[in-house]
Parts: sequence; C-alpha cells; structure tokens
Amino acid sequence: MFDENKHTHPQNNDEGPRHIHRGIKRSEPDEVEVDSADFFSPEPPRPKAPPKPTPTPPSEPPKPPVPPRRQWEPLHPSEPAPADDKLPKGGMVLLVLQAILSLAALVQLWRTQMLPVLYLVIITALLVLLWLLVRKCLASRSGAVVARVLSVLLCAALAVGCVWAQQGLTALDSMTSGLLTGAEANKITKEPFVVYLSGVDNRGELTEKARSDVNILAVVNPTTKQAALINTPRDYYVDLAGTDSKDKLTHAGIYGTGESMQTLDNLYGTHTSFYMRVNFAGLTKIVDALGGVDVYSTKTFSMGGYDFTEGVNHLNGEAALCFSRERYAFADGDNQRGKNQMAVIQAIISKASSPAVLKNYQTLLSSLSDAFITSLSYDDIASLVQMQLQDMSGWHVTSYAVSGSGDTSYCYALGDAAWVMRPNMDTVNTAKELIRQVMSGETPQLP
Repeated sequence: MFDENKHTHPQNNDEGPRHIHRGIKRSEPDEVEVDSADFFSPEPPRPKAPPKPTPTPPSEPPKPPVPPRRQWEPLHPSEPAPADDKLPKGGMVLLVLQAILSLAALVQLWRTQMLPVLYLVIITALLVLLWLLVRKCLASRSGAVVARVLSVLLCAALAVGCVWAQQGLTALDSMTSGLLTGAEANKITKEPFVVYLSGVDNRGELTEKARSDVNILAVVNPTTKQAALINTPRDYYVDLAGTDSKDKLTHAGIYGTGESMQTLDNLYGTHTSFYMRVNFAGLTKIVDALGGVDVYSTKTFSMGGYDFTEGVNHLNGEAALCFSRERYAFADGDNQRGKNQMAVIQAIISKASSPAVLKNYQTLLSSLSDAFITSLSYDDIASLVQMQLQDMSGWHVTSYAVSGSGDTSYCYALGDAAWVMRPNMDTVNTAKELIRQVMSGETPQLP
C-alpha cells in the first residue's frame, strides 16, 4: 500500500498527496540510466517453461478389493452371475438327471395315452419351468440347499412314475394284442365295430379254446353313442363254421375263439372285429374293482345265498356272478339267464364309463390283467377312454336275446345226439335289424 505522507509527486517535489490520473499520459517519461554495454552482452538463456500436464479423464473411485473366489462357489444374491459361471458338479448331476427323468416321464405319458396332447404340452412347460427354477436356485447361495432338496424329490417322483407306468403297460400288454399306430387306434372312435363277449364256465386259467356259456355280440357305434347287446343261448343249434355240420354254439369254443366269432357272423351277417373273454373269477374281480354295480332285475329270485328283487339291486362281485348263472329258477331257463347276463354287462358298462372310473382306467386295467383276455389293443382302449372323457355324453344300450325251441339233434363236436335249442328265425331277423340300425347310425327300435 502507498503511504500518502511520504511520497511526493516526482515533477515538483512538492509535498502533498499523490494523485493518480488513470488514462492520462505523462508529458515526460522518467529518466532511466542504461549502460550501453548491456546491448552487446550475450542474452542469458531463458528458462524453459515446464511442460503442460496432459489432462486425464476423470476416473471412477477405486473399488474395494474382492476376495478371491473359486469359480464354482455360489454367488451373493445381489451379485450378478458371470456368463461363464459353472455350477458345482453335484448340482450339474442333479440337473442332468432331472432332465432325463422328465423326458422319460413325458414319453411314458404319451405311450399310455392317458392325456390329450394339450395336457402333455402343459406338463412339458411346467417341467421346463421347474428345471429352470432349480438351475437358478443352485447358482444362488441362499437357495442352493432348497434347490437340491426340490430336485431330489422331483427326480424320485419322476422315477417312481416311470416305473409305475411301465409296469402298467407290461400288465396291459399281457392281456391285449399289443400296440397299434395312433391312426389305426383312432379308427375305433370313428367307425362302428362288433365285439364278441365270451363267458367261460370255469374258474381256471383263461385260454383261447374252451366251451363258452356266454355268447354276446356287442355292436358299438362310437359316433352316435348307440350300442346293442345281442345274446345267443349256449345251446343254440347253428352251422358250425368251417364244417358242413351243425352243433351247439358252446361247442364252437372248443376250436377257438375265432371259430365262435365266425359262427356268430354266419348267423347274423356281421363282421366281428374284436373279442373279450372272461371266466367266473374274472367277472367277480371286475365287479369288485368297480366298487359293485347296480343291476336291474326283471324277476325276484334267490341263488347262492343272495336274494334278488325286481328292480335295481346293488351287487358285489360274488352276487353278480350268482345273478348271471341262475337259470333253473325261471320258466324259460336259459333265455332268462341270458337276459340277466346282459343286465350285468350293461351295469358294468354304465359304471365303467363314469368319469371317476375313466380317470383311473390304467390302474383299474392293471389290477384286472389276469381277469380277462381281449384282442382289443391298449391303444384301442385308450382311444375309447379319451373319447369318452372329452365327450362324457351317455351311451344308449339296447339289449336283445334271440330264442328258440328245445329238441334233440346230432352234435358235431360230440359225435352224438344231445339236447339243443333250434333257432326261432323271427328273433334272429329282429336281431339282424337291430344290428343294422346301430351300424348305420339309426336309433334302435325293437318290435
């Protein structure tokens, strides 16, 4: 700072305050003495300016050091998983096993024909989502244990399901003629067909060759949901297929199920596609497996310790067998027995086509693998079950029994004469018309 009392103006040396006049040029510059030798002396080197620092981009604050981690260790939940992260070996094994068992379960479900294609697609999507969920949880420290437990339980359930399905398929193959292609099996839900129902009068092993005491043609039209049960008495005197002789119908079974089917086809002009044969023990087992059936009886009678009243009777397996076998309590004997047998079959069809039974049909058929034999393939049965589950409309079943008159005639199989029933052709023609109506899609009308 300037001291106003000590400094004077340089021009007049008068004492007084110094005045500063900005922007006004002095008339005479201050004299400065310069030594001329300075002009000829070498100029001292000028100091070089220090280099300017290169600007550096602002850097992020340093991250705290991350402790070394083995590549397979689970990550912290908040830390994103790197792309090359690997699961522990145990987790990879579980995931591979879960994928294999899931695929096997889907194949088994497809083979059993238990579910429509849409359901299989939904189940496939759920199994894929479960696999992805387990995969994600295994990569998380907090969810790894839960994921392992879930994967083990799921693998165990899938394995048990595959084994159970395979056992069911094996059991069903033992009583059916095998698997057909989907297109072939699908025909059974589109076109009318005839099944020969044969009942063998014994409790032993079911065989292809045995006298048949129950001979019923089941004519089925899956499109109209109409069916006709045509009963032919065991002693009916008919042309024995493959011979020029006549015999009782029951004796045709001695030469095989095919002989019985062909003999009935000759009588009614039908083409029977399938057969199903059952014996006493099989009928009892089937009815008990269904939880009993409600049978309508047109007569009141007793047999084997069971009392049957006119009207609806709830029967277990043993009672249903007694109901089907009795003939001596009736004036028309075998004719009434045939009607009672058809009443039992109709009750079985009604119970077996209920949703509760159809949804568990594989378990039911597996439990009945030794109760009957049939030429229907497993795919045929599965296709009919699926059709009924998707539709759930009721079936209209018409029963009819042909009749005749007693006589004694020569029997080819016996080589001797025996009591037979000569056909009443009017009843045979009525049965033919009933068959035609069902096959053509008409509503059956009995005279």
